[in-house]
Amino acid sequence: MSVELNEALLQKAAGWDVVKRARAYLELGQVLSSYWQPPLLRGVVQNDGVSFRASMVIKNEIDIENLCTCRDAREWGKICAHGVAVALHWIEAQKPKPADAGRASHSGRAAGGASVPASRLGSSLAPPKKASSLQRAETGEPAELFLILPPNFEQAVTRGKVMVVFEAKWGGGRGPLNALPKGRSFAFSAQDNAIIERIEALADGETPALLQLDAKDFAVLLPLLADHENITLGKASPVKVTRTPFQLPLRVTLETNGEIVFTLKERTGAFSFVGDWVWHKQALQPLGLPPGAQSVLQAPVRVPRAQVPMFLSQHWPQLQAAGGVDANFKLEDFTLEPQAPRFVLSLRGGLAQLGALLQCAYGSRIMTVGVTATDEGVWLPDPDVPTRYSTRDFNAERAALARLQRSGFIGPDSQGKLQLAGQSGVLNFFAREFPKLQREWSVTLDEQLENRTLKNIERVEPQFQITSSGVQWFDLGVVFAASGGETFSAADIQRLVLSGQSHTRLKNGKMAVIDTGAVEELQEVLLDCAPQQHAQGYRINSKQAGFLEATLRQHGDWKVQAPATWRERAAKQSGEAKLECPPLGELENVLRPYQKQGVAWLGFLRANGFGGILADEMGLGKTLQALAFLNSLRTANVHPPSSILHPHLIVCPTSLVFNWVAEAKKFTPALKVLALSGPDRHALFDQIATSDIVVTSYALIRRDAEKYREVEFDTVVLDEAQHIKNRQTQNAQAVKAVRAQHRLVLTGTPLENSVLDLWSIFDFLMPGYLGTAQDFRERYELPIAKEKNVEAQARLARRLRPFLLRRMKKDVAADLPAKLEQVSFCELTPDQRSAYQQVIEASRKEVLEAVGAQGIAKSRMVVLTALLRLRQVCCDLRLLKLENVNPANASGKLEMFGELLEEVIDGGHRVLVFSQFVGMLTLLKERLAAEGIEYCYLDGSTTDRAKVVEKFQTNAAIPVFLISLKAGGVGLNLTGADTVVHFDPWWNPAVEDQATDRAHRIGQTKVVTSYKLITRDTVEEKILTLQNRKREIIQATIGGEEEFAASLSWDEIQELLA
Repeated sequence: MSVELNEALLQKAAGWDVVKRARAYLELGQVLSSYWQPPLLRGVVQNDGVSFRASMVIKNEIDIENLCTCRDAREWGKICAHGVAVALHWIEAQKPKPADAGRASHSGRAAGGASVPASRLGSSLAPPKKASSLQRAETGEPAELFLILPPNFEQAVTRGKVMVVFEAKWGGGRGPLNALPKGRSFAFSAQDNAIIERIEALADGETPALLQLDAKDFAVLLPLLADHENITLGKASPVKVTRTPFQLPLRVTLETNGEIVFTLKERTGAFSFVGDWVWHKQALQPLGLPPGAQSVLQAPVRVPRAQVPMFLSQHWPQLQAAGGVDANFKLEDFTLEPQAPRFVLSLRGGLAQLGALLQCAYGSRIMTVGVTATDEGVWLPDPDVPTRYSTRDFNAERAALARLQRSGFIGPDSQGKLQLAGQSGVLNFFAREFPKLQREWSVTLDEQLENRTLKNIERVEPQFQITSSGVQWFDLGVVFAASGGETFSAADIQRLVLSGQSHTRLKNGKMAVIDTGAVEELQEVLLDCAPQQHAQGYRINSKQAGFLEATLRQHGDWKVQAPATWRERAAKQSGEAKLECPPLGELENVLRPYQKQGVAWLGFLRANGFGGILADEMGLGKTLQALAFLNSLRTANVHPPSSILHPHLIVCPTSLVFNWVAEAKKFTPALKVLALSGPDRHALFDQIATSDIVVTSYALIRRDAEKYREVEFDTVVLDEAQHIKNRQTQNAQAVKAVRAQHRLVLTGTPLENSVLDLWSIFDFLMPGYLGTAQDFRERYELPIAKEKNVEAQARLARRLRPFLLRRMKKDVAADLPAKLEQVSFCELTPDQRSAYQQVIEASRKEVLEAVGAQGIAKSRMVVLTALLRLRQVCCDLRLLKLENVNPANASGKLEMFGELLEEVIDGGHRVLVFSQFVGMLTLLKERLAAEGIEYCYLDGSTTDRAKVVEKFQTNAAIPVFLISLKAGGVGLNLTGADTVVHFDPWWNPAVEDQATDRAHRIGQTKVVTSYKLITRDTVEEKILTLQNRKREIIQATIGGEEEFAASLSWDEIQELLA
């Protein structure tokens, strides 16, 4: 059932203040369009000459996603006045209107007695327009527009009415605009055309010679008049209209209580207001003050603490841009972060019916979930620090409420009360969810519930006995018992699980409850551990200790008896215990604390015969950690004197071979490094035995597989392990065939395209740990990718955790500034739109025919070719090699890029520009050359990559680096840039993030901003949607972020071609 869009919903979701500002936009005619097709609302709002594309996904009053292009939506995630204004516009349009509506009350008067309703300006709600008497065409006779304001303009503004005269000058002379000869076409400038269209809209479609406007309507017209040369008072006195804000000499002070006060430093003479514009010295300028702040001209204005974040985000940049402002603070002094709420659950009642009240506490503030308005307490000031704020975590609040509702609770009502009826439902709640809530929330029970009801309930919990059986194995015994001592056989427990019941009657007459979901999860964990069963329980491989310990630890009520040595080892394996880093020699002062922890972790894996994945986010120094670890094996006395330490093998992408050699030379010069690359590499194989580290590429190890079988290595390290994600490729087979005592993997994207990628990596690291490929697919890949099974995701995360170490920049690199990511949408040009429609219709037909004839599997190339053509259209029509393409209309995105580049260069920034299409990079080169902008260039054909990188890094006068996504997405350090532009989206966001991380690395001293250019209503926007839809699996599985979790399904392909 779709949600009903009405003012009550908007008031509850956005708050009265936002609705008030939205109504102001509507009354000023600044809402240009509105569209509502549940759950999508979209439209355009124009404010101060800036158009905001407002868009919201409204599922209900508490589940609203704001996609507006304004700063409030992008940076603060708020429901903004632009989106609400669009909603009000649509609601207004649905109201029935008499045929003569709007003509009884006039806000202005046009020549000939035509009325001008105030709402007509920019509104799509107006009655049908009359035909314009003025014919305009690009090929017409040249003409200029003149606007004449009354000589008593200042007094007219004070009265609230302004009469404007419109004249035109052409070859036949100058006269009233509506007196131009009929039947002839006239060519006006683009600005004149925009003004004429607006004033004709004000005059019901007629061409006016004069209009009498309300002052507020005249103010709305002013942005169109900016910099127009033909505006006068009377016929002779020129008037200047400019977008430059009127400069008020302001002093802005942040006080110790967190409030902001701004005052006038000095008087600036007499002036008048025209809406939000100032009339001063025959000039009209926007005032540039927040709404309601004009009173600063009479007295200081105080911004309350609760409104400071909104003031800083919406109005402070505008005030600063106007100039003349002295302040005792900077914007970057302020911090704003979501605050995790503490949930308080109050329970009352009995077995027949259970009542609940859920509240959340933000510090000392208590709010009732589902009742407290969303606009209450949005900004939570830190009482001790005037520049620190936090926000309510609405997602956490909604998730907490949904958690109770999934347990069967109904509500909340207007007072926040929830109800759970029926003994079976209440017992199920106490069996399954109640123990978890007691651990995670603050739970209180009323006297009857605690002293009567719960005293007659006993919990049945598993009890575990763990016995070490040597280094490779341990024994596990499991017994189920009620808190009163009564035990249950495995068959009894299984019957309860199969029946779906979580309670049974005990011999003492009390009711026993058991969390059957937790029992099922335990059974899945034991199945994953692949134990050998015997009379006393299970015998399990020691590799599974960390996985089992993490599972038992999350159930705090389960009793576990285990030797201290087993607990210590399992804690180290699961990451709960601190590991000692081996001596690092000269690298002791080079590595950061988290890097030393990484080296210690690699040492723990080696000591216990485990393999592992170092999966730190790009830029955190995985190469350095690996080299430091391998170096420690040579320098530390970790081997008996008689033992021989075989060489180590590094396998990496071809583009990174030189990087490994250079890094080893820099950080571990004592190690002898041998690079096996190029056509002469075979002559060097005899040197392997006398080398410490051998470096080769995936492409070459595949060709030289027979030679590597003759060599035994100590450790094999795979860098960028996505090259073996497909277990059936020659790359995967070649590296798995290498003989080595220890195996490690380095990658920033352990899960790049499919959950099954992990299986292939672990099949290299520790064959058998994740079972067979078919077993893994059935137990994890399908449940996670297809069914979105949360339990399977969590279980896989615990299973991977002992052998996967992943740290994020924001967690460990305090000296690395945060990176800002922004999606910038643009429109197709008309030529592009026409071509896009033709291509998508032809592609859809071609794909459907191919799939119908030979199935989806054999039609994959047809599908990818179709999608490739669509993405090329989105970039530039010239990529399709079509005839008669007009370069001026070939790419809307290229125009947006030009504007963005101008802003970047003017701001003193340097930018990396990535595209997957070399042809697009060629077009960008031509544009930069034509505009005289210096640049560096790198694609797959670049021979001396290091020289090009060094040139950009050392020459700050070069502002642009054009890079092929596939050639430069990994292995380069480009901290000389602080801006990244992704000209076209790639299927996998992890690849894009790797590219962004060329600039966002340690050593970067500036905030890195990443722009992703997306054409609206095209396959690019659908790719973006697919990326966002697939992120959850990666986050739930490895605690990481931006990788794809499954390849495209047929349904998704159809969605892209829709």
